[in-house]
Amino acid sequence: MPTVLVLAAALAVIADTRVSSAAESGLGTLEGSVRLAGEGQVPSPTMVANTTDPTVCGQLQTLDDLLVSNDNRGIQHAIITLTDVPKEKIPPLQPDQLVLDNRGCRFVPHVSVLTVGSTIKALNSDPVLHTVHLYGVVEANLALPAQRSRVTTPIAQQGLLIVRCDVHGWMQAFIQVDDHPFHAVSDATGSFRIKEIPAGTYRLKSWHEQLHEQKTIVRIEAGQTAWAEIVYPLNP
Repeated sequence: MPTVLVLAAALAVIADTRVSSAAESGLGTLEGSVRLAGEGQVPSPTMVANTTDPTVCGQLQTLDDLLVSNDNRGIQHAIITLTDVPKEKIPPLQPDQLVLDNRGCRFVPHVSVLTVGSTIKALNSDPVLHTVHLYGVVEANLALPAQRSRVTTPIAQQGLLIVRCDVHGWMQAFIQVDDHPFHAVSDATGSFRIKEIPAGTYRLKSWHEQLHEQKTIVRIEAGQTAWAEIVYPLNP
């Protein structure tokens, strides 16, 4: 048998083994996209004039509050999460650490997801004073007075965190904290992927800072990949 055919056969066996293993584990995958309805020109994010530390931050800043792809109208920075996962289907949580950088007078990343018990490590990459002021399920105000300063804080409750800087009013970020790992943030094309979901039917929620909520129902089959398309209207 030619080498190419042998290799193809071996890869097929590996793929079949992985599918069989996923089916036996009772887990499936959810993929999908978040996009803006309509056609034509896409909206732009809000821009603000700046007079605070302009030599470092510049005289114009973006809120990054609505980023829509010109290619496919995909919406970036939507938080996708399952909202009704039975506790018996939630695996043991693995604590994670989110590095939230103050870089270029913006929070990086702008939107993220965490599980309960994780930590936020706030960094300052700028040569100016920043604060990481958390609002929501956790109330904290972390001062980062100098470049390369850093502060770490634990996150023990689920819910939405809004992050702002008291010095530079346009700086904002959003962090969804869940008691399960079945969540994601849409990328620059509006795509998202959540893996290793226990088979079952779930409510799926999409949240965006400007476009707000969309909800739908998804069915996850063991060893299969389900698809969900979330469409936001032009004028929510």
